[in-house]
Parts: sequence; structure tokens; C-alpha cells
Amino acid sequence: MSDEPRIFVPAADRHNRPARIVTLGHVYPQGQGRAIKDALNAVREGRAGYAAAPPADPQAVARNIAWTRLLSALNAERQWPLKRLFAQLDPLLEPDIAVAAVPPHRAYQAFWPTRTLAQRLTANGRVDATACLVRQTTVRRIVFGGPSTRALHRETIRVEEAHLIAGRRVLLLDDIAKSGASLVACREMLLEAGASVVQAVALGRVIAGRGES
Repeated sequence: MSDEPRIFVPAADRHNRPARIVTLGHVYPQGQGRAIKDALNAVREGRAGYAAAPPADPQAVARNIAWTRLLSALNAERQWPLKRLFAQLDPLLEPDIAVAAVPPHRAYQAFWPTRTLAQRLTANGRVDATACLVRQTTVRRIVFGGPSTRALHRETIRVEEAHLIAGRRVLLLDDIAKSGASLVACREMLLEAGASVVQAVALGRVIAGRGES
């Protein structure tokens, strides 16, 4: 860790990487997690005629499947993922930071699960900066083949309520990073609006293949 101001407490110093996007777990693309689980079970059970090669690291696969389920449930607006993620993140964060969230693809959407999580993380004296980033033009979701470029996100998102992050350390949350372009764009915009440091965090990073990359 450099002399940069901290977002995470010293015990979680490995997450203090403001020049990078920190990820908390790996997720499989839509539908792939189930296929990988089926292949893993078939290999373990020794089913005759099953041609798929076993996963390179079964423990990593199991972790990734569990994390994929967790974030899928979060985005389905279930309550148990919010509780679990809050319990995991809250003790790792410094007490006097601001918390922001990457807005979803739909313009002017007021509520989404990552924002709800971010707002819960502000209960212990942190600043609720989830109103700072606003999507002003709807974009097609990347999971449905939509583009995801830094320039696109900068064109379709604006900063409001900049006083909430001016001079502050900011945790910037997103649910799942594939290209990471939205996190990079939003980090740049918050820094330009006056944040002292921004740590971008994706709850999950999309991976392909059967092991942990």
C-alpha cells in the first residue's frame, strides 16, 4: 500500500488499490455456472459416457458457483444476499468514507440492489453518496450484447451532489464487472468532481472457463 488515504481498514489492506478495480469474488456468465456444476457432479459420480473434462480446481469452481448464486440472488432483490454482503464488507471499511454506486443501465432508476447495499454501508457514520452518479441516458445491458466502453459511460452518466464526495475518500461499488469500463469511467468522474481518492470495487468479476482465473 502506498501513502494513499485508506478506504479499507489495515486488516484488509490488500483491497486498498485505488489504481485498480478490486473484486470480492468470481462469477460465471449467465447459464455457465449450472453447466459447470453439472460437469463437476458428473465427474465426481463417475457417470459413464460423460465426455467433459473435470474442472481444473473443484474447490475454486464451488466457490465461484456459490458467489454466482449470491450475486444472482442480490440482483433478484432477495434480502439474504444484502445481509451477507453487508456483514462481510462493513467491518472492512474505514468509518468516515463516502460510499457511491455505479448506476444501472436504465436512465434515472432510483433503486437497485447495489445502491441498497451501499446505503446500508453508510449506517455507521459514512456518507451516503449514492445520489452522486446518475445515468441520464439508457444503455443496452452488456449481458444482452450492449457495448460497454469508458466513453459511453462518461457520455451517459453525470455527477450530481458533488459536495457529498468533495475532498473525501470514496468507495465506489458495482455488482458485476465484465469489462470494468463503467467502474473506470465513474472513478474518473468522481475524481474530477473533487474526491480525494476513489476505490472501485466490483462485488464479482465475470470469468470464463472452469477454474479460478
